[in-house]
Amino acid sequence: MSRLVPLLALLASVGCIEDHLTVDITTRVLADGSCQRRTEYRLERVDTEKDGARVPIKPEEDPLRLLHRFPAREPWRVDDQPSADAHVVVVEAQLPSPNDIDGDYWRVRQPGAPGAAHNRVSFAMREDTGTYEYSEVFVDPASPLAGMRRLAQALPREDGAFADALQRSLEKERVSGGTVRRIYRDHATAMANEILAVTSPKLFGPRQRQLMEEALDRLGDKKQREDLLAALAPALPGVDGVTLGKALDSALDAVSERLVAQLKKDGLPLPGEFEEPVSTVRYRVTLVMPGPIVRANTCAQGDTATWEFDESDLYGRGFEMWARAAAVR
Repeated sequence: MSRLVPLLALLASVGCIEDHLTVDITTRVLADGSCQRRTEYRLERVDTEKDGARVPIKPEEDPLRLLHRFPAREPWRVDDQPSADAHVVVVEAQLPSPNDIDGDYWRVRQPGAPGAAHNRVSFAMREDTGTYEYSEVFVDPASPLAGMRRLAQALPREDGAFADALQRSLEKERVSGGTVRRIYRDHATAMANEILAVTSPKLFGPRQRQLMEEALDRLGDKKQREDLLAALAPALPGVDGVTLGKALDSALDAVSERLVAQLKKDGLPLPGEFEEPVSTVRYRVTLVMPGPIVRANTCAQGDTATWEFDESDLYGRGFEMWARAAAVR
């Protein structure tokens, strides 16, 4: 399987053009428990080989048009401001409660893909204790761990495609499809089980990233290909080693292309993104409470708390923000 990961990584790589998106969110909670919400999305497309010079964003390639969904109901207002080399969208509303914010952020990795990144809000105004409590979490289920698990689950199911591709490469040589499928399936299942054992989707941290990288290294180990080649040789006694090796590489390439297409369709990261996730989305969230903030999971000054995070922080359990403020008496 040594050809599998290099091909996937190659197809996953990007050129010198990058999209940089900043999401700036401000929530102001008022004394009566109502709130004001404002979110500004600023998208820029840059050429990294030209010192970050901006390049035009074609409407049919614009992530804010293709991948994001904005609230379309009252009292939300959406101000769409596209330009030649940038795109700004401002979404704002005056709401009866911060709980009505719930789900105002929504994004997929591919048009039509399931598993959208989204936010959830929980707010309570407690008159008995004179406090306001606010919590918001951003979660993206389309994490590298989810992509890695989907890849592992799909590998054994590609036995038919593998056998067909091997037959095409060997042309006139007769291939026992059932035998080849079983050999491939046994080999792929062993690898898949090893990957699934270390890719729990519940947490995405340094340890999970390390385990995932180690699993990818083993998936791309030359020994994997050699073991598969050795298992196939007795089933194809009339084929010399060099010819069989070339046919095996061609079949693995065919499987790789199918897996890439499936991951893209599902809106999941590709292996090149597993190892070195490059975040091009930055978030800045500001919360203003109606009284001094007494507790928060970030630094707070007076009535204001601010969190900054990026795309990878949404993976696993997601990025949670919470704060408690005392009412002004």
